Amino acid sequence: LFTYELAVHYSSLNTLAMALLHFTLLITMASLLLATKPAASASNTTTAISGDLSALLAFKAQLSDPDGVLRGNWTADTPYCGWIGVSCGRRHRTRVTALELPGLPLAGALVAELGNLSFLYSLNLSNTALTGPIPNGLGKLPRLQSLDLSSNYLSGTIPSGLGNLTALQVLDLDSNNLTGEIPHELHNLESIMYLILSRNDLSGPVPQGLFNGISSQLIFLSLAYNSLTGNIPAAIGSSPNLQVLELSRNQFSGQIPPSLFNMSSLLGLHLSHNNLSGPVPNNQSFNLPMLQRANLFNNKLIGVVPPGFGACKYLQVFNLAYNQFTGGIPLWLSAMPELTVVSLGGNDLEGEIPVGLSNLTGLTTLDFTTSKLHGKIPPELGRLTQLQWLNLEMNNLTGTIPTSIKNMSMISILDISFNSLTGTVPRMIFADSLTELYIDENKLSGEVSFMDDLSH
Repeated sequence: LFTYELAVHYSSLNTLAMALLHFTLLITMASLLLATKPAASASNTTTAISGDLSALLAFKAQLSDPDGVLRGNWTADTPYCGWIGVSCGRRHRTRVTALELPGLPLAGALVAELGNLSFLYSLNLSNTALTGPIPNGLGKLPRLQSLDLSSNYLSGTIPSGLGNLTALQVLDLDSNNLTGEIPHELHNLESIMYLILSRNDLSGPVPQGLFNGISSQLIFLSLAYNSLTGNIPAAIGSSPNLQVLELSRNQFSGQIPPSLFNMSSLLGLHLSHNNLSGPVPNNQSFNLPMLQRANLFNNKLIGVVPPGFGACKYLQVFNLAYNQFTGGIPLWLSAMPELTVVSLGGNDLEGEIPVGLSNLTGLTTLDFTTSKLHGKIPPELGRLTQLQWLNLEMNNLTGTIPTSIKNMSMISILDISFNSLTGTVPRMIFADSLTELYIDENKLSGEVSFMDDLSH
């Protein structure tokens, strides 16, 4: 550098000399850079190794490890990239990329130091008997794609820092003891595909705007088995790839947003055990072409059984029991070939049992309990050879018990109690599979004969 400055000062030097000086300067600078770069790289590597190792050791220190799995493996004799549950990268071979110990009894707490594993893309500590809060520091993992802390005893609130995990695709906190509200910062999860916060004690309303910013790639959403209140956000219906929506067993109120009945990818709609009211949208705004499971039971829904479900040709489970639906049993049910469960009991349904239901030969459950049905039990129901549970209790059914019931070779529970059935109980009509029989509170006469002893 000193030589170069002199050359600039004394302009009498010729062009060739100046070129040589430039070349000499470049060579000198390049040598200096090459000499210093390995040292810096080595320093960074040492720091990274120390940081990842320290984070793992800090986590281990908080675990009781009752089976001694980590105690016998996470030792100084083994490089930490070889420890059970620890994976390191192929490119950055000393950086921890995954910490996965599902089902291993660790019995301890999470530590904030785990947030220093900056190359981590998967953290799976499900079913490991963890206690205490979720550290907000886990939100410092920029590469994290999957966070599974389900089936533990974690408590406290969901940390808002998790909203910083913009690469996160899976967040599973199911079956813990988490409380408080869902943090609105989760709307920043722009890559999320599976958001599972079910089976906790979360409360309050679902944050306004949560689903306005959340990933359009959302496939699975479960907030079930909490204490959430308020309305179901209509923006959920704007998730174009959502396949499963689980909001059951909360305290949601108000009407079901019409947008939820216009989701072309939805396979499962689970809204049972809430305080939802009002009608279900009609056919003009109803489009669930892929729907397989509809669980809306135990709400306060009104109107006729929604005819829009009649276009769901893949529907297997149809449970709208214990609402306030009126009218008769819809005839279009007979044209739903995939149905295995039909449960409409506990409504104000009237009329007779449609004979066409005998076309649903794949049915395993048929439930019309506690309604206002009248007329006879159709003998054609004997075609339902896969039926395991037939519940017709507490109606106004008359006539005799059809002998065709003997064809229900898979029947396990038969409840025809609290009706006005007459005549004798047909002898030896009940299948070997029958374990529970309820025929009380009718006008039957004679003796009951069974192939085997029944539990009831």
